[in-house]
Amino acid sequence: MGIQLVNKRTLLILLFLSLSLKLFAHGDLSMRIAEKTVAISEDPNNAELYYERGLLYQQHIEYGNALEDYHKSQALGNTDKAVHYSIAEVHFLTEDYNEALKSIGSYLQVDSIDVRAKKLEAQILFQLQAYKKSLEAYRYVIHTMTDTRPEDILEYCDIILAENHKNYKAALEAIQAGLDQLGPHTLSLQLKKLDYLKESGQTEKALEQYNYFILQYNRKEFWYYKKAKYLAEINKPHEAFISLKLATVAIEQLEPKFKNMSPVIKLKEQINSLESSINNQKS
Repeated sequence: MGIQLVNKRTLLILLFLSLSLKLFAHGDLSMRIAEKTVAISEDPNNAELYYERGLLYQQHIEYGNALEDYHKSQALGNTDKAVHYSIAEVHFLTEDYNEALKSIGSYLQVDSIDVRAKKLEAQILFQLQAYKKSLEAYRYVIHTMTDTRPEDILEYCDIILAENHKNYKAALEAIQAGLDQLGPHTLSLQLKKLDYLKESGQTEKALEQYNYFILQYNRKEFWYYKKAKYLAEINKPHEAFISLKLATVAIEQLEPKFKNMSPVIKLKEQINSLESSINNQKS
């Protein structure tokens, strides 16, 4: 009887390998799915095995198979909240946002303060254009999470402005809070701060932000040009011209190997073009 069981298992593995030969080009993940499938064939009423294979399918971007396994796991008695989260995540990834909202709602009924689940809820609500509710959920996330990343702050700002496209005050406050928490030289946040200052018409503060980048980074020529371009846009040609001259000086101070690089050559062309445009406006 024992020999027959071993032979059956070996045959199942070989059969699965032969049917899935193409999939194994994807590496270890496909092999793990194969092993889990064999384990399920030996213990077909094991809810945990179906959930574990569902997770593997999800990582393998086989979302239909993942959902099928999650639902099978539930049907076999898996009532763990993690299944609800995984189902919500797959529906979110496949853009079935209404179903995703139902599943994450089931999760939050069990654990209403879980930060990861509240974040997913906020993301789902955002896609459903329920911006006010999304903002409430994400506000909780920002104020509660301990491992905040720049991407989290930027996502929060997107929701703030989606809920009220004029609310740059709140968005800039969120950026500043992020800089206070993550460090003043977090580049993505400083860049977004510049965008918001320009978009909200805060020209003097935007110019201060350009000065921050000029002082902070060694390759000042690019930032002098960017500042000059902005000055020209806000009708300050004299200041723009000065900034262009500073960009030219910065280029002249570069080592020869940098001067001959294509980005610098292109920048010199852009400087000349903007100078000509400013001169034409004067005449």
